[in-house]
Amino acid sequence: MNEEPGKCRYEMVYTLQFQNLREDLGEIKERVRRLEATLARGVLLLIGNLAGMIVMLAQQLFKK
Repeated sequence: MNEEPGKCRYEMVYTLQFQNLREDLGEIKERVRRLEATLARGVLLLIGNLAGMIVMLAQQLFKK
């Protein structure tokens, strides 16, 4: 046979599969990073709105 000793004949296939898996994981990491950024912006907006409501209610309470 043409195989080198100590090498699996499916090594090229395994290498390609792992390379594709790494690329897919990289893509998933990027999507999760963007999702986290979007969620963080949403949470900050919610906190800002809540703070605004508290200030408005406090102003109305002190006016009376």
